[in-house]
Amino acid sequence: MTPSEQPPDQPSGGREPIGWSVLVREALRDALALILPVECAGCQRPDRTLCDECARSLVSHTSIHSTPQHLRVYAALRYEGRVRRVLLAFKNHHRTDLARPLSVALLSALRRALSESTAPGGASGPIEIIAVPSSKTAMRTRGYHPVGLVLKTAGVRHARALRVAQKTRSQKMLSAEERAVNVKGAFISVRSLAGSLVIIVDDVLTTGATLDEAARAISAAGGTVIAAATMGFTPRTLAVRDIASGEGYGMEKGAK
Repeated sequence: MTPSEQPPDQPSGGREPIGWSVLVREALRDALALILPVECAGCQRPDRTLCDECARSLVSHTSIHSTPQHLRVYAALRYEGRVRRVLLAFKNHHRTDLARPLSVALLSALRRALSESTAPGGASGPIEIIAVPSSKTAMRTRGYHPVGLVLKTAGVRHARALRVAQKTRSQKMLSAEERAVNVKGAFISVRSLAGSLVIIVDDVLTTGATLDEAARAISAAGGTVIAAATMGFTPRTLAVRDIASGEGYGMEKGAK
């Protein structure tokens, strides 16, 4: 991502400047709202896809976490409040217009994962980005793969190397132990990953069970998982595995 090269507006009369670009953008937003009514995904404010305050809540502050199998996870945002409502709107209510701001947050976490992660034993080679797959049912319901869409919007190429191998229950009401059992054997690689270094990407980290299962499937295909990156993490007070990792609070996610 590169910062805008447009020069800043010049101050006038000692007041905060308002550039023509801002005025035009606001006018276009107001005109579009008359044709296609929309509300802010984070706070339901009318006539805005994402209001300024909710947009600020999506500015990444990447934190580091660990799954039960000690996979290092870089998470862009805390999955609560406005962030949670935005992600749910994107995943479950067809708000694909939110892919752009979410891609900026995810890209921040992914860049840090790429810059800080190393392979065991000092192995080197090309790094593949592999997204946790959605089930066929979820794809039919949504019509898109949320993580894949965000990666595409961010301009990040990712390998479709995993597929769902068996149905699982919803993770929402399960304990950490139940989640791990529920997703065991859920994924399989569609090709050999021998010699590949991999960073897994998913949407939200809650317990780490889904990421650990994805890592297992990748390892079974010969790949080496060096890290994971997610758009968000669920804060969990005094989660020992997070304190041990040196940063952050919480873990992984529900059903895909």
